[in-house]
Amino acid sequence: MFSFIKHLPVKTMLKLILCWVVLVVFNYILIKSGLNPGTPVNFPISNLQDVSIRFFGLPYTVLFLIVFFLALKYSERLNMLQVWIAGLILIVLGNLAQGGVDAAFYKPFYETDYQYYHDAIQITNWRAWLSYFNTNQVELLAHSQTHPPFAVLLHYFLLNIGGNKLFILATPFILLSSLSIILVWQIMKSLGLSARQSSQLALLFTVIPAFNIYSAVSLDGIIAMFSTIFLLGMVKIVKRGMNLPGMFLFIGGILLTNLFTFGGIFLVATACLTATREIIIRKRYGILLALLVSLLAGILSYIAMLHYFAYDHVKAFLTASAIENPHGFRAFYIPLEYFMTRIENVAEIALFLSIGAFALFFHHHHLKLRIYDLHDDITSIFLAGVICLLLMFIAGAFKTGETARACLFIYPYLILALRNLQEHTLRSTIIVAGLQTIIMQTFGGFFW
Repeated sequence: MFSFIKHLPVKTMLKLILCWVVLVVFNYILIKSGLNPGTPVNFPISNLQDVSIRFFGLPYTVLFLIVFFLALKYSERLNMLQVWIAGLILIVLGNLAQGGVDAAFYKPFYETDYQYYHDAIQITNWRAWLSYFNTNQVELLAHSQTHPPFAVLLHYFLLNIGGNKLFILATPFILLSSLSIILVWQIMKSLGLSARQSSQLALLFTVIPAFNIYSAVSLDGIIAMFSTIFLLGMVKIVKRGMNLPGMFLFIGGILLTNLFTFGGIFLVATACLTATREIIIRKRYGILLALLVSLLAGILSYIAMLHYFAYDHVKAFLTASAIENPHGFRAFYIPLEYFMTRIENVAEIALFLSIGAFALFFHHHHLKLRIYDLHDDITSIFLAGVICLLLMFIAGAFKTGETARACLFIYPYLILALRNLQEHTLRSTIIVAGLQTIIMQTFGGFFW
């Protein structure tokens, strides 16, 4: 009955589940003892509201499984457009399994009183609002305080176009986020993989819990799409040398990402590491040139926004940093909470990658990666991304979990590490990821 997992390291998967259980119990004991109130009880899933059967979502669960297994069956024949359509349907059905349209696509916007949506509907003149953003930043709601103003303005413009209808707001979010499926397909094709392999890896990306759950109506889904544009450009430059499409994608991705999140510094850091490796190992300067052009374009954009809209992006970043860490480096004044949230950050990313996929990272013979060989161009990009994210965690970023959503941008890098899987292992990984996702979507109430 469960023969589909015979190609996966089942013992490692069971050990990982046991580790998560131990962490959950340990964190619960800390919270109940009053030693660490800073992490959620449902560690490591910060955004899990409750666990229950959502009967209105069960028909969508059945439809998800039908579409999923049909897509997997014909994955060898799917082209880029077809795998995107299949992925888009799976994202919609997966989220509908949480209880219907309202629970899936509307509540993440309006539920509670601290969403971007709530700030967006208060705007009467967007130019005036933007010009006073630096002055009013600390008075905005929780999410808006720690993001550039364009996160709120995106909601504002879409609401205005759609007559304040949530359907018109949700639809562009879903469509824009889903473009990451096409970008992942293009990345794999740029690596020289066949169309069949590219489609299967794109399908895997679609059904990992993180992307299926959080790409629908989350701003982080759009941010992940922009950052994946950057990754595609970097892969093209590394594989082909200096080329106009790669440069355009690299620069566009890095600028767009930094407009919507201050976490876009991750892309700059990843590019720096990759450029250093390219110069030392390959004597190539393409990534460095692309990075320098991006920084120049960023400076010009900063001057233009300051001049035309009186908006200071650097000041907004410093204010957001102060809001996130008002007492400085958290390890110095809340060391236990800092330590547990660092574990939580990594654990949540791993869990939402899917148990099967994460288990493979402990078995190099499956991945066929030369981890310590800096001559491996693409593995070096994967490692640069992982190292930069870990450094962000060490610095105190993402103070309590939510990393499966807030760090959605890291998952294309993790898919890079799975590019050499044998087909039977890849298919098993897709099945485990899809089943884990629909179980989480059907029984878990996710809200952010």
